[in-house]
Amino acid sequence: MLQQFSWLQFWIAAGMLSLCWWAAVLLLFFRRELGVWFGGGSGTGSPLAGAGSGDLGSSRLPHRWENGVESFDGGELLAPVTDDLMGKAKMPEGMSMVASGDFGFVGDGSREEQVGLVPDVLEELKTVFQLLAAQDGTKTDFLLLMKPVREQFPGIGSSPALLRINAFIRDHAPFHLSVQELEDLWD
Repeated sequence: MLQQFSWLQFWIAAGMLSLCWWAAVLLLFFRRELGVWFGGGSGTGSPLAGAGSGDLGSSRLPHRWENGVESFDGGELLAPVTDDLMGKAKMPEGMSMVASGDFGFVGDGSREEQVGLVPDVLEELKTVFQLLAAQDGTKTDFLLLMKPVREQFPGIGSSPALLRINAFIRDHAPFHLSVQELEDLWD
């Protein structure tokens, strides 16, 4: 059956159907714009602009974002918009607002224990123990490597955290260190 139609007839039919489609789209969705374009007015006097819309096109309500809108035509004032109509939001139980400098991520220790002299010394000791492990160092090598650490941190011998530092050395040293050797290490 399709063999009976020529290409010319096909293109004419396709053009007519497309023309009808776009005319329907323009009439349904762009009535007011067509009324302004053809009528030259505001779109209310054109027969195309009023088709199917009644009197809604001529009288519309003011919007809050427009300039000068303070009240409706009836004279009643619009209520001011507030963000807290229901009250302020309550924080969940156990949660509180703190400044960024008021919290830390390590156990119960104070901020000075997290950032300061003791953590720096412990980092240097970790480096010393890594060198000893890599080179199979002895107690003599350890004492030689501790001289620059002692010079870098001269006040650590009188620190109240010295017991913690000595416990760290005792736990990580690959050899035995006596209590006297640990005390002499920082003098």
